[in-house]
Amino acid sequence: MPENPTTVEPTETGKQTGPAAHDARGVPIVLSELTKTYPGQAKPAVDAVSMEIPAGEIVVLVGPSGCGKTTTMRMVNRLIEPTSGTITIGGDDVTHLDDVQLRRRIGYVIQQIGLIPHLSIAQNVALVPKLLKWDKARIRSRVDEMLTTVGLDPDDYRDRYPRQLSGGQQQRVGVARALAADPPIMLMDEPFGAVDPITRSRLQDEFLSLQQQLGKTIVFVTHDFDEALKLGDRIAVLREGSKIAQYDTPEQILAHPADEFVESFIGEGAALKRLNFERVDSLPLQDDSVQTRETVDVSSTLHAALDLMVGKGLRQVTVARDGRPVGMVRVDDILDRVNRPAEDPTA
Repeated sequence: MPENPTTVEPTETGKQTGPAAHDARGVPIVLSELTKTYPGQAKPAVDAVSMEIPAGEIVVLVGPSGCGKTTTMRMVNRLIEPTSGTITIGGDDVTHLDDVQLRRRIGYVIQQIGLIPHLSIAQNVALVPKLLKWDKARIRSRVDEMLTTVGLDPDDYRDRYPRQLSGGQQQRVGVARALAADPPIMLMDEPFGAVDPITRSRLQDEFLSLQQQLGKTIVFVTHDFDEALKLGDRIAVLREGSKIAQYDTPEQILAHPADEFVESFIGEGAALKRLNFERVDSLPLQDDSVQTRETVDVSSTLHAALDLMVGKGLRQVTVARDGRPVGMVRVDDILDRVNRPAEDPTA
């Protein structure tokens, strides 16, 4: 189905009284035996997928090209109609809802961004609020609020056109547009795949910071497992037909991959990648009688501490809490953690 700007934007929650109202928090999504079969194909594109997506979490669908991850995501807002199975959002069966109204309740961000070139940035962000017949003052206030939220000064960007923005700036506008009418759910289809690696990393960081504030329920599609590790509260590793090979937290997938297929996605260095999920204070801190100029906070990851030591050629660094030294962490202690087998929480 071709992209249609009027069908990929969120809509009103029915409770917002003005642009200063609190944004809607996420709601749970449940897929049950969800299946999509196209005429003339021997196998389903999506084959009886069942998954519970908790409210307020980022769930990342990752898998090889053609495995059905985007098809699965698009069935959530019925841009693709399921052949069978059910989808509930906040307990409501989406097959019983008007499809256009459903899509306007869900923010949708795609890799190609989809900004309308002949509309200004403000007009792009305001698309769905206008469809919902918000008054002009409320629309203008919400546009300015959303541009500020994604780090774009409204006075500088409101009247520009998409061609006048960089790829990263356009992607920010795409996120602002998806959030404009305050949806509890966002669907994101490889949204950062079209920008350079440095901009992509920055957008990922900004996106995580934004999610901490808003607490939306987000389904995020990517082919990049490292991106899935960085962004996902949970990751669904999908085989052909969107068969779920493993659905778990990043930490558990790294520590206990379900099979060789999942291991192939993790790639080399799973133990090093686990360091992104362990804090410095998970290690016993050494005597701090000899302090170093370089410090890390107790809340820093072991990966960040190791990066600092390798980058500075140090064997140890000072660990601080609230700016005050509390001990030392040594590179050897971190490397011991890398070489230690992961603990099995079910043991």
